[in-house]
Amino acid sequence: MGKTKKTGLLLFCLAMLLSGPGTSQALRAQEVRLDVPFVPTPYEVIEDMLRFADLKKGDILYDLGCGDGRIVIEAARRAGIRAVGIDIDPERIRESRENARLAGVDNLVEFRRADIFESDFSEATVVTMYLLPGINLRLRPTILKLRPGTRIISHQFDMDDWQADRMTYVPVDLYVHTVFLWIVPANISGTWDWTLDLKQKKAVCRLEVKQTYQFYKGLLYIDDQVVHLPEAKVEGDRVEFSAFLPGSDDIELIFSGKTDGDRLAGTVTVRQGQKNTRQAWKAARREGTSERIDY
Repeated sequence: MGKTKKTGLLLFCLAMLLSGPGTSQALRAQEVRLDVPFVPTPYEVIEDMLRFADLKKGDILYDLGCGDGRIVIEAARRAGIRAVGIDIDPERIRESRENARLAGVDNLVEFRRADIFESDFSEATVVTMYLLPGINLRLRPTILKLRPGTRIISHQFDMDDWQADRMTYVPVDLYVHTVFLWIVPANISGTWDWTLDLKQKKAVCRLEVKQTYQFYKGLLYIDDQVVHLPEAKVEGDRVEFSAFLPGSDDIELIFSGKTDGDRLAGTVTVRQGQKNTRQAWKAARREGTSERIDY
């Protein structure tokens, strides 16, 4: 056999080997570095994930590592919302787009082939994911910068010391799945200043807050007196706390408001016995006193 024929035969054999069963997946795995293997979320688990998401008109859901697109498709199908799936595997993206077409929601959904760590999902009001503990931790600083009130739902894996706001267990066949929910908290750490009408005069108030994720505690100063506030919880952008006026056992101050960056605005209810009076509450955070909350 001549040299040319031997070379042609070798190339033919190599091509046949490369086209054998499983080879395309092996080659794709080499081409695409997958941080998380594709394991579909059971529909029974998706049911509770979307229940935690409490989807409503105007929501935008992002599924990080969307796989075959089932969470994105179910969200769009059930709530009629816009939903986006991100996955680095081109095969999964092709599959997701076809599944969306078959489900009749391709006008509501979008699937992007991208690295989730290089993707912008800041417009999300809901984020779902089924990743791994280490991946969740890498994403955590980005997630904490999302808009306060954004719902984060994770299948199976937590966020280490960031305590979930809710969790549930979902038995499927012989395995029990876990679903976690976090509400992204506003960062209210730092020192806040305002004035308050008390006893027919202006009281100078200051609140010093230490925050760890959604939990905070602090010191409330009213003129030259101080009250220790017990641990409380930021609910998205909502802040509520109460304290008895120093030196008085019957005058309670109940603060309720929303944060917007370095501003707090709401109402203060002054409760004395059966008598309640309300006044506007506007506080400003001192420049440079805010701290990170992902300790």
